[in-house]
Amino acid sequence: MPRSFHLKVITPNAIVLDEDVEQIIARSTDGEIGILPDHIPLITPLTNAPFQYWSSGERKVAAVLGGMMEVSKDGVTIISDHAALAEDIDTVIAEKEKEIAEAKLSQRKDKVDVQQAELELTRLLVMLEAVEMAKRLKNTRMG
Repeated sequence: MPRSFHLKVITPNAIVLDEDVEQIIARSTDGEIGILPDHIPLITPLTNAPFQYWSSGERKVAAVLGGMMEVSKDGVTIISDHAALAEDIDTVIAEKEKEIAEAKLSQRKDKVDVQQAELELTRLLVMLEAVEMAKRLKNTRMG
């Protein structure tokens, strides 16, 4: 039985992650789902949430804004409009951008501005949640 499988996380702008992993825990629209090597084929929509993955026995975190996860014999592919590794997220910039989005929401100029501010705020909150999760789980090893 293989001990790892390939994980690829893709956005319209970049390949965010492309490596072999031992396990994934992601939040689908039906709840959390764990993926191990030799998982049955599956396609499921993901929610706006961080997900965990294990690489070389180290637990890591990434953020995705929805999207789809496909599990096949070749590995797992996650396609999302936005994704980021927790280790690549600058929390100072994200916090400042969050304040700007909250200010735009409080002004409530028109529906389009409100919707754009809500989407931006959601993106930033998920990214910040991923960073916090990564801090809590830092150096947790797979048993």
